[in-house]
Amino acid sequence: MSGAPDEAAPAPRSSTSTVVGLIAAIAVADAVANVLVPEDTKVPVKLAIAFAFVAWARWSAGYSWEELGLGRDEVRAGLRLGGIALLAIAAVIAVLVAVPGSRSYFDNSSVAADSSAQHVLQPLLFIPLGTVVFEEVLFRGVLLAALLRITTRAYAVGASALLFGLWHLPPALRDANDKGAAAAAGVVVGTIAVTTFAGAVFAWLRVRSGSLLAPVLAHVATNSVAYAGAVVAE
Repeated sequence: MSGAPDEAAPAPRSSTSTVVGLIAAIAVADAVANVLVPEDTKVPVKLAIAFAFVAWARWSAGYSWEELGLGRDEVRAGLRLGGIALLAIAAVIAVLVAVPGSRSYFDNSSVAADSSAQHVLQPLLFIPLGTVVFEEVLFRGVLLAALLRITTRAYAVGASALLFGLWHLPPALRDANDKGAAAAAGVVVGTIAVTTFAGAVFAWLRVRSGSLLAPVLAHVATNSVAYAGAVVAE
């Protein structure tokens, strides 16, 4: 009997059916969290759903913390790369808000209608927890980990980005509801294109750093800082 230590067992491969089932579960989560629950309970419900996805991935499907972007050794890299992305995005938004010709891009009737308390709570609490953490755990955490087990890194990033873009189809359709056919098509196509591109950047940050913190920080910049820009632009 050899005294050599056993080699670590390779991570089990996800099947295509597992990934398809996961995508379906994410679609159901979207309906539950964004349509079926009252507005004032969305944040805790989304956090509970995100925890449920991580629990399934870690203890049922057997994904490691590192695969999910939640490993401790990658925290520093995630903070460093995510911090750079956050500062770069915030700087671009600040310039666009400061320049009169681009300031109108931040005009948002729903932001204008928010109360003073919401102007503080939305970018500091509701957006980071109710949007960013929820979406990053589902897409750049669990889904990307599953895709990386069945395909190459490039295809996994691309597929997760496209699915992230399609995730934004329902709100795009709502935004286009009162517009003419051409304008509505532009809103839908533009929304999916922009969010697919953002999803690719977030996935790249996740893969590059090994940590979910990197896309979380970049996502906070694109959503919370943009919201703050809309408040300033009022």
